[in-house]
Amino acid sequence: MLYRINAAVAHPNHTVTVTWSDGVTAVVDLSPVIAKGNVFAPMQDATYFVEKMRVAADRLGLEWPNRVDFSADGLRFRAFPEEAEAEFSVPEAKSNSAPETIHHTP
Repeated sequence: MLYRINAAVAHPNHTVTVTWSDGVTAVVDLSPVIAKGNVFAPMQDATYFVEKMRVAADRLGLEWPNRVDFSADGLRFRAFPEEAEAEFSVPEAKSNSAPETIHHTP
């Protein structure tokens, strides 16, 4: 699914309240990613995290300076992992069953 972001509010605890284009709102915790440092190191400062966040012009994600961004879909799947599982899961194949035979009658 291709989600767009209608609104987002960053919080000092490294969470963001996101409202997607389908009207669903959730709080997304980005602290595990930010804790990794490297490109995310500036985001560890709560003021920077809140003040520098913006919704991308195309509404397909959230952006911070230095080309740090999170896609709308990725944020949605962080908030609702069961949606990601449902979207990307492969139906289990029938095990221990004979191949299906199709008969045509003339």
